[in-house]
Amino acid sequence: MNGGAPATTESVTRDGPRVKAIFEKSGWMETSSEDSFSQFLTLGVGSKPMTVGYESQILDLAVNKSDAFKQVKDDIVIAYPTPTVWSTHTLMALDEKGERLLDLLTSSDVQRLAWRRHGFRSVDYTGDDSIARFGVNGVVDQVTDVAELPGNQAMQALITALK
Repeated sequence: MNGGAPATTESVTRDGPRVKAIFEKSGWMETSSEDSFSQFLTLGVGSKPMTVGYESQILDLAVNKSDAFKQVKDDIVIAYPTPTVWSTHTLMALDEKGERLLDLLTSSDVQRLAWRRHGFRSVDYTGDDSIARFGVNGVVDQVTDVAELPGNQAMQALITALK
């Protein structure tokens, strides 16, 4: 709706009613992608016409619950929307303990562990081995077409538009 550029307060004013209509047609949405993914694993492919999740959920399943992965792997299709938006989680260190946690989470060792054991990519660490080692069909070594998230003011305008 915004020509591939992140939403702005102006584009939200222009496109807000259309965005709201899309969300209204989506029906019930879980509070977390993990809820939908767990339902897919528990209830099976027929439980919902389509479930959308994160690449890391599939990679984590392949590594940590290989039996469950074997049961669903032929029913999973990996798609990378163009452009893709990184799921960004922000941590603000408010004290010395928070700063230590921030240092730990951004360390190469923890990011390597997150990649190898759970399939989490990060801005600074995308793995020192091929994604093929996860044994998941359709995944790519690098995600190259990534769009920035809208800024805070645009996100707040989107929230208001969806009320």
